[in-house]
Amino acid sequence: MEKPSWAPFVVGGAFPREFTDLLVIAIIGLAGLQAYLTRFTVGGVELGFLTLFLTVLPTCTLASLSNATRKLREELALFAYGGSAWQVWAKHFLRGFTCSLIALSPFLSLEIITTGYSVGSRSLLLVLAAVLGGTFYSGPSLRRVRSAEFAESYKA
Repeated sequence: MEKPSWAPFVVGGAFPREFTDLLVIAIIGLAGLQAYLTRFTVGGVELGFLTLFLTVLPTCTLASLSNATRKLREELALFAYGGSAWQVWAKHFLRGFTCSLIALSPFLSLEIITTGYSVGSRSLLLVLAAVLGGTFYSGPSLRRVRSAEFAESYKA
């Protein structure tokens, strides 16, 4: 019997579908607006982007921690069908990255248009914020998968 593909699970889980994901998009969007409009610098660092990073990281982490019992059941089902921890990580990373990228895409496109379609440092900071959003969204899922509670639930 052939092992089922992991791609539909990982790619299907990448799209925001929960209320908390919409809240993440709204919060990061507001932080992105504030970051784009704030032009103050302290020590060579723009304060707007500093607050953006300080907003993206905990927001994505808290969104990943919500509905933990439902996510735990999804992860148990994935393991029951032969999945692995990296597949769970990839699913949650892509979802966090997608939420962050959706929220930051208006500012990213505006930045690219205003710089004459060249990638500037602010554009790279926005993409870095989206990557960090995915990383911090996937962190709690890895902790859940490697916990003793998960192992006990998987054995049962």
